[in-house]
Amino acid sequence: MAPPSLVGDIGGGALYLAIGVLAAAMHARDTGNGQVVDAAIVDGSAHMMNLLLSLKAAGQVASIRGCSILDGPHWYSTYRCADGNFISVGSLEPKFYALLCKKLGLAGDSSFDDGYDRDAWPELKQRFSEIFAMRTREEWRALLEGSDACFAPVLDPDEAARHPHMAARGVYREIDNILQAMPAPRFSGSSLPIPGPIPLHHEDPSTIRRGWSKPDRCGITARTDCCE
Repeated sequence: MAPPSLVGDIGGGALYLAIGVLAAAMHARDTGNGQVVDAAIVDGSAHMMNLLLSLKAAGQVASIRGCSILDGPHWYSTYRCADGNFISVGSLEPKFYALLCKKLGLAGDSSFDDGYDRDAWPELKQRFSEIFAMRTREEWRALLEGSDACFAPVLDPDEAARHPHMAARGVYREIDNILQAMPAPRFSGSSLPIPGPIPLHHEDPSTIRRGWSKPDRCGITARTDCCE
């Protein structure tokens, strides 16, 4: 299940619009001519599908669910653990798959030798389901995390914020008891500003715009006079 709004509103819409505005600004800087940026959610979302469309053309992706290289194999899926939590594996390359099987105690089981045998996927996925259901998420995390088995625990945002890797990078921060992801991407020559409190529903829009217009630590000033 795709996370809500990430593919369309944010990925295919807002990010493509931002890229379009930046490209148009560079064009205007070089030529003196402006452009109208036509960014549509359907355009951006379809454009992000090009990798999968190329895989379909190569015969690796099928239109039928559960029969493709990224949704059919036992080594590329999500599994329920003994405690009701979930883990994910994505051991696409043979060397990673071999390591995953070794970690699961299956190195000597010939049934798992050929990870690309599509006919065997349903049975092997069932066996993986039974294996992963034998331990808790934390037990699997202790065994597999940090290895090249291509494993990750499935975490909600609050859990992700406490994960050592995410905490070390400072990906999340609580501001006024509200969890927020920090700005991205990061730059080598300037620091990113820390977001302020989330505006209240009844807050005066002009107050919010004035906050946007203040010079930040990146040395960039956002103009808001066109919105006044």
